Amino acid sequence: MGTPEQIIRERLTQAAPPPIESMTGEFRRQFGDAVSAVVFYGSCLRKGDPTDGIVDLYVIVSSYADAYERISDRLLATVLPPTVGYKELDTDSGRIRAKYAVISVRDFRRGTGGQWFHPYLWGRFAQPCLLTYSRTPEDRELVVACMARAAETLIRRTVALAPAVVDGLALWRSALELSYATELRPESTGRVDDLVAANADFYLQLSRALASRLGLVETGGGSTDSPLFGIRTTFRRVAVTRLAWAVRRVTGKLLSPLRWLKAAATFDGGLDYAAWKLERHTGQKVEIPEKVRRRPWLHVWGELWRLYRRGVLK
Repeated sequence: MGTPEQIIRERLTQAAPPPIESMTGEFRRQFGDAVSAVVFYGSCLRKGDPTDGIVDLYVIVSSYADAYERISDRLLATVLPPTVGYKELDTDSGRIRAKYAVISVRDFRRGTGGQWFHPYLWGRFAQPCLLTYSRTPEDRELVVACMARAAETLIRRTVALAPAVVDGLALWRSALELSYATELRPESTGRVDDLVAANADFYLQLSRALASRLGLVETGGGSTDSPLFGIRTTFRRVAVTRLAWAVRRVTGKLLSPLRWLKAAATFDGGLDYAAWKLERHTGQKVEIPEKVRRRPWLHVWGELWRLYRRGVLK
């Protein structure tokens, strides 16, 4: 059994598909020397076909001042990171469509290391990813360390709500479900089951590697494929943890539409992309009213409430 950093490094540094390498090259041309690293994650990574759907990439930059020329872009990036964009590229394997998020090294380190109250980053990067580019070995190790802290932060902030004896994979399922519930998402809870099942060996290794840091004790029950861990906690810790996640759910669902509005301003077709994603995950038709297109900051709130009432958003 290795350390969390060793487990994550082994997974993170596997070869990326050629279309993803091509898209990574586009980001390096777009942002130049500001790019410290590029990370590929999400459903297209799990499915193994980057041409089926829209791939998710994080572009980690040295600073927003290095990445953007316009003061307004730097300000938006600083106030509500990350800044989301959309790019298409024709490759030998077909057309690849990418939603990418630009974040500074400073914000990436803070967001995955638990300095952010909301799990926007430490929830996402507790998932398997691929590092498609790192400028230097130091940048690569920065991403490894940040992802290890993200995984540790996610479990540390959820473990008090787990049963006294918990299955190693159930621990991650419940933690990721709590994280997913803090955002307005079209995905069903079954997406978490799929994520954990597809990466069971990765999560079991992490459970064992993090056990000593988090006070988990492997009980010897269960099986090698599904070990059991004993958890010691207190009534106060359970209460504080419940309250913290209740606050995260409220604040997260308020932040989600703000991030969407920002995305609508930072790339063409942002509203259409959001509608496409909702339709893809729910099977329900989503129309963007003309008034929302004209004045999204004013009218999108009523539309989001309508979608929530329909069950398109959760």
